[in-house]
Amino acid sequence: MRERVGPDVELVGVEREMKPLEPDLAVDANVRAVTADLNGPLPFPDATFEAALCHNTLECLPDKQAFLGEAARLLVPGGHLLLSHTDFDTVVFNASDIELTRRLVHINADTQEAWMDASDGTTGRKLVAIARRSPFELVASLAWVVLDTSFAEGGVAHMAARGIVAAVRRDQQGELAAKLGEWIDDLQSLAERGEFLFSANDYAVLLRKPPT
Repeated sequence: MRERVGPDVELVGVEREMKPLEPDLAVDANVRAVTADLNGPLPFPDATFEAALCHNTLECLPDKQAFLGEAARLLVPGGHLLLSHTDFDTVVFNASDIELTRRLVHINADTQEAWMDASDGTTGRKLVAIARRSPFELVASLAWVVLDTSFAEGGVAHMAARGIVAAVRRDQQGELAAKLGEWIDDLQSLAERGEFLFSANDYAVLLRKPPT
């Protein structure tokens, strides 16, 4: 974000639990982080911000319209909100056992981690409907694909697979948990043969607070 908007724009991040900023941001006088719960009123006056970004967070909020109402309060008239989300139920892995992979993807999309107040892995496809019920004007609907043809550690495909493994084990899916090692080995084997592919659909809506 800093690279896109330049050095003079103030950037404010909201976190439920504060984490140290990266070193280059920690020394940036126009960057600050605030601890707050997105389920309630945020600690800013009305019309504080010109724009806001929310990515892969909306599914965790039980009352999405209350959050969007609060976002509208904080934006100046004519201000924009970019609301984006991965549709986790449409994640694709090229794998030898397609049926197993489908089951693992769906379980991961439906899982709710301890830090989440709600969970809906299909939030991405619902953004337009959510936007049309909000106080905002819908300016544009957007979509793009995250693509990875390697299975390198630290890459997006590897992280997605590890997230699935963690979800299945956490939710005590005994039958499927026993197949996880074989599934990961298969993905690695396909990658070594140059036959692996991972993709995820991301969706976004660009919203505008009415000028008056």
